[in-house]
Amino acid sequence: LPRFESFGQGFAGVAKAIFLIFAFAMVAWYLLQVSSAAFKVKLAPSFFVKHLSLRVLLSSAVKLAGMVGITRDKMGNSFVKFHNDLMYATRTGKNAKKILLLLPRCLSTEVRNKIKELSDKYQFVAYTAFGGDEARKAIKDHRPDAVIGVACERDLISGIQDTAPKMPVFGIPNKRPEGPCKNTSMDVKELEKIVRYCLNV
Repeated sequence: LPRFESFGQGFAGVAKAIFLIFAFAMVAWYLLQVSSAAFKVKLAPSFFVKHLSLRVLLSSAVKLAGMVGITRDKMGNSFVKFHNDLMYATRTGKNAKKILLLLPRCLSTEVRNKIKELSDKYQFVAYTAFGGDEARKAIKDHRPDAVIGVACERDLISGIQDTAPKMPVFGIPNKRPEGPCKNTSMDVKELEKIVRYCLNV
């Protein structure tokens, strides 16, 4: 404030007003996102979900989580669920004709068999990607209306941030009972729920 006051009478008041307006807008925007996700109601334009939420909210949340001892993986898991809820709330990805499911190579055979049954039932493409570049190429080649990614939290966040501004994308964190990259599992019921939502069946 003393620095602003040095520019002349009234500068400090103007700076204070601008800061308060900005702070109020950020709090209101945050509450809209949380309310949308919680009540599955579209309260904010899709643009804010695709851009501001993915870039501003995530980075801020990760920093705050680190300050209170929450791990990045736990924060990432929470963010992926929050992002999915925002997709439902804004009706993003609904009535998709073509769905691409991106899978990690470490999924167990048992889980893959269950996914194969679902892909045959709902007619979507399940593709095993060996990295981010291959996942992007698969999206470019298949040109889906919606993407569902299964991976660890870190890879999911990266994939969502990279893909969501361009097309609807959902994430499902994998489960690692034997450690990273070995016979991992996933919530197949959650996958079916997302598929049925996208196909509107």
